[in-house]
Amino acid sequence: LTLVSISGLDWDRDMAPWDGPAVFKNAAPFSDGADDYLRLLTEEILPTAERELPGAPRWRGIAGYSLAGLFAVYALYRTDAFTRAASVSGSLWFPGFREYVFSHELQGQPGRVFFSVGDRESRTKNPVLQTVQENTEAICGFYRDKGLCTIFRLNRGGHHDHPAERTAEGIQWLCIE
Repeated sequence: LTLVSISGLDWDRDMAPWDGPAVFKNAAPFSDGADDYLRLLTEEILPTAERELPGAPRWRGIAGYSLAGLFAVYALYRTDAFTRAASVSGSLWFPGFREYVFSHELQGQPGRVFFSVGDRESRTKNPVLQTVQENTEAICGFYRDKGLCTIFRLNRGGHHDHPAERTAEGIQWLCIE
């Protein structure tokens, strides 16, 4: 396994597939930078990382937590560069995203897709965020109905509980042959 970790993102821009209203008090609205960031990822970051490998990778996966989990799923619709994806506590509450998934075609045929959320994530007063578990389960079911190998995990805790462990679980599941 070769793992590339990326940081230094402008989350509300780089991970957002389109403009969206702020969902938190005193927060900025989302701006549609995901396509630009995906281009940077596929045209610069991946080729640079893969030049360091001894050979071509057998498969490429993308994993993300929170807004990066949303981005991981969105990437499957915009490029065929990834054949596996993990959306860990993914922001699948993002306005219009569930409808986008149901009305657009994947760019490739992902071999494995992992979804998880915390069992307290939807227990919030924020009506937008309340949809996270429902949307995640619906998207996972939609993929299963398409014949994709998917799994949904309901973890104990809220959104900010154990992000490293949850992400590691998603990545481990992607690695199963």
